[in-house]
Amino acid sequence: MKSLVLTLMMILSLGTLSAQTTEGQLTYKMDFSSDNPQMAAALPMMQGSTMKLYFMKDKSAADVMMGSFMKMKSVMDTKADKGIILVEVMGQKIANNVESISKKKVDTDKIGKPVATSETKKILGFNCKKYVIKDPEGKGDDSVLWVTTDIKTTLAGQEQFSNGLEGVPLEFSTMQQGMNVRFEATNFDKTVSPAVFNLTIPEGYKVMTEEEMARMGG
Repeated sequence: MKSLVLTLMMILSLGTLSAQTTEGQLTYKMDFSSDNPQMAAALPMMQGSTMKLYFMKDKSAADVMMGSFMKMKSVMDTKADKGIILVEVMGQKIANNVESISKKKVDTDKIGKPVATSETKKILGFNCKKYVIKDPEGKGDDSVLWVTTDIKTTLAGQEQFSNGLEGVPLEFSTMQQGMNVRFEATNFDKTVSPAVFNLTIPEGYKVMTEEEMARMGG
């Protein structure tokens, strides 16, 4: 179970979402699958999982509802060069202060380099192009991203989401430690409330470093 928690945190932890000219919010549905019996046994708890991604100038936020199992919120402010991550899981409330967002770089040697294909399709009316990221070690499945540049927003520092690509993935899948996670955008709204970008850590959360959060995986 601890390994599953760490896997989900790796997949969903957001780096920087830096809006250039457009603000709004995207809703994604999430589907999970695994050939690992231990992880597969936990999949029923993931039913109905969603992610909401909010963005406006210099700021981003994401709310993740992992079924009845886990809640996660991240808020990033590129102008202030900092952010927060809040996690509620297995009765624990954990927070992490993210510093020096601008210094975080995408390590394509570690996670693979995106390769553009000729395939295109529309998602929510946006033109998308397919990219494939092969596992550098050749041990896992390829990651697939359908990216649109119609939304004038740049994702930076989100290794699991964009791999440094310009544009916004509206559909993507990734394999982490035996679990496949697929995100699909189901709604786009041009309005967003500034209140979702609050960087204050609520009371009741235990503040941990990134290394301490990683050690939760055992």
